[in-house]
Amino acid sequence: MKKKLLILVLLTSFNLWGTLGFVVNSGSGTLSKIDFETGEVNNAFCSLGFSANRVALTDDFAYVVNSGDNNLQKIDIETGATVSYIFIETSSNPYDITIEGNYAYVSGGLSNKVYKVNLGTEVVENTVTVGGNPAGIVVFNNKLYVGNTDYASGYANCSVSVIDLISFDVEVTVPVEVNPQFLAVINENIHVSCGGNWSTVFGKICILDPATNMVTNTLDIGGVTSNLAMTPNNVVYVADGYSTALYAYNGVSLDIIYDNTNPFTPGGTMVAANDEFFSVLGGEWGQNFTVRTYNFNEVFMDEYVVGLYATDIKLYNEETLSGNEELSIRKYELFNFPNPFNPLTTITFSVTQTSSFVTLEIYNLKGQKVKQLLSNSASQLSAGQHSVTWNGTDDNSRPVGSGIYFYSLKLDGKTVDIKKMILMK
Repeated sequence: MKKKLLILVLLTSFNLWGTLGFVVNSGSGTLSKIDFETGEVNNAFCSLGFSANRVALTDDFAYVVNSGDNNLQKIDIETGATVSYIFIETSSNPYDITIEGNYAYVSGGLSNKVYKVNLGTEVVENTVTVGGNPAGIVVFNNKLYVGNTDYASGYANCSVSVIDLISFDVEVTVPVEVNPQFLAVINENIHVSCGGNWSTVFGKICILDPATNMVTNTLDIGGVTSNLAMTPNNVVYVADGYSTALYAYNGVSLDIIYDNTNPFTPGGTMVAANDEFFSVLGGEWGQNFTVRTYNFNEVFMDEYVVGLYATDIKLYNEETLSGNEELSIRKYELFNFPNPFNPLTTITFSVTQTSSFVTLEIYNLKGQKVKQLLSNSASQLSAGQHSVTWNGTDDNSRPVGSGIYFYSLKLDGKTVDIKKMILMK
């Protein structure tokens, strides 16, 4: 059985091994699989159902929402084989999906319901009625948040329904701006992308505080705001429904970086990010869409051609391990304390094999090596826990500036993890 481990990899200096992208090509009726390490794109990884819309990933499966077929398509994430179809409800037009534990939660765009799907038994266990034409959906702190677009009534009653996952009842309905189509959990708040009405009302981001269930801030982005994705440096990128722009704001200060007056281009209809890079999915109707990748300095990395009218992209990291190798990697317990720090922090890790060669290095956001704390050629350590202190200097003993840094741990020449730390002066 394959084993997987989430890995953080810096783009500029490291290979993107283990990083995959899955793209729903609604027009082509296929799921694309992109291997960012090799550059290989399989645009026929799996044949999808009618009007495929969104995809959610687990360790072993991709679940694709087929809106026209009213089902979830369960796909083996390694082989692309369809395992099963999970029926939702006739004329429900399932729109979006999020997975929490053993359950998938699906919004019914025409039934005005949210469905609770048991992924073990593959049946709908419960439903709850929400607002009109629900779309985007996320889970945070045992609550489910769904954006009610109410487009059938001309966006008359746009809102976010807050659902208790235990009772599966709507606790409260929060009014928001026009067309709340996408939601994301960012810094313990719910960020709601309200795309407007495509003509006279333009895109805004509503910041919903889960503690009070109130909108505490609204960002006037403009355009037709689509989905959101945050990078490790707290930049939230927002796609555009017209695929002509990419917007951005700071996820902490909420300062707008790019709006419709100065967008980042070329844009896309969907954006995704992980701890390695961010990707922009875009294109024109009738043509193959493209996925463009950028590092966190917004430097273009590469471009990949996918299928027709692509509607979603999700990123996935995997590393195939086996036997004792898995044990030795999974038990390194890499962390640093304090974090944030000034100027000293102690990095702690464990070695489970008595003759492991260890490399420990510090990198900046550009992927440039700042400091080598341990050398693979010299640092043969015994089994057990080890600690190394970094004093905030580079290899030439010069102090480095405030900011985000990454520390990379290798055991016997293999990178097992990279973690983030913040130096604050």
